[in-house]
Amino acid sequence: MEVSSVLRKRDYEVYNGVYFFDNDEKKAREFDIEGVLSLDRIIPSKFEIQKSWYLNPQVLIECKKSDVYSWVFFRSEPIGLWYDIGHSIDASTEKRGYLKSACGEVLSKGFLHYYKENTIFVSAYQQIKLEKKGKGEADGKDAILDAIGKIIKFMNYRFQNLKRFFATDPSRKDVLFYFPLIVFDGELYEASFGQALELRESNHLVYETRYLSSLTKSLVPLYIDIVRKDALEQILSIIEKEVYDINTYLKNPKSQEHLSAILDKGKNKTKSPHKEVT
Repeated sequence: MEVSSVLRKRDYEVYNGVYFFDNDEKKAREFDIEGVLSLDRIIPSKFEIQKSWYLNPQVLIECKKSDVYSWVFFRSEPIGLWYDIGHSIDASTEKRGYLKSACGEVLSKGFLHYYKENTIFVSAYQQIKLEKKGKGEADGKDAILDAIGKIIKFMNYRFQNLKRFFATDPSRKDVLFYFPLIVFDGELYEASFGQALELRESNHLVYETRYLSSLTKSLVPLYIDIVRKDALEQILSIIEKEVYDINTYLKNPKSQEHLSAILDKGKNKTKSPHKEVT
């Protein structure tokens, strides 16, 4: 509820306890928060999006709290510049898996914080028990793995449903892009190896992983922001500015023409050639 109130103050439409079906466990589950940002905050003036490509962002948030364990993430070098990441879907997804070309074109411009030099990437983690012990929190509970797993499963569930929805309206040109976050109320640390193990308190890290996309049936890159609760608004401000900057770039007619040419070419490749029979 605290996180939801932060989003609402920033003009997000907020959905709590969102239903999804877990195909692995064959049961219904809840996802903590799905937030949709008001278009007024992310669309530059005089940008007519009705007939234009634009980035339509949503934030997916899992909330965790611990008085028993600190979270320690181990710093790593980024695996590579993955511009075709598994965060997006658009009207051509039904035919092409996911918006590979459009995302590549837009993300290669370096708008997102995933590609900034000062981003701290992590790829491994550990929960360390604190001296104090809280009540009602089981020993050894892996909250990090649970949060990451729910994000991946919820994204796959959403993509499958949205793929069918987008296929019914081929005129849509919005690129739905998910920003997954884990908001943690507790002690968060970054660990790195030099001559000795170094430990630093942190308020924001980017966890880099791969997941099996339900759209492409292949492993795709995924970036998850790990954010301490008191730094949430700072990260949201960064995301909102990035989306605004991307849409400012897409507002340019040349950007629209270039993107349409790529996507139209991709769509045409999916059509079966036929000859008229007389």
